[in-house]
Amino acid sequence: MGIMQVFDDWIEKKREKRIAFAESQGTCPECQGRGFTMLGSEMYTLHSYYDCGGCNGSGSYSDWVETN
Repeated sequence: MGIMQVFDDWIEKKREKRIAFAESQGTCPECQGRGFTMLGSEMYTLHSYYDCGGCNGSGSYSDWVETN
């Protein structure tokens, strides 16, 4: 098993854990239930945000499941 495979497995386990937690909370795993996302460079300006593409801006886990 190469180092890249170990890294890929770690990333996948982290993703699965995030999705399981979001499901238990009923929130979208991409936006954490906020309904919008911000780019990293715009995070502290608070004037530019975008509707979450995963849940279409609702912040709901069920909407995220339908989209994905």
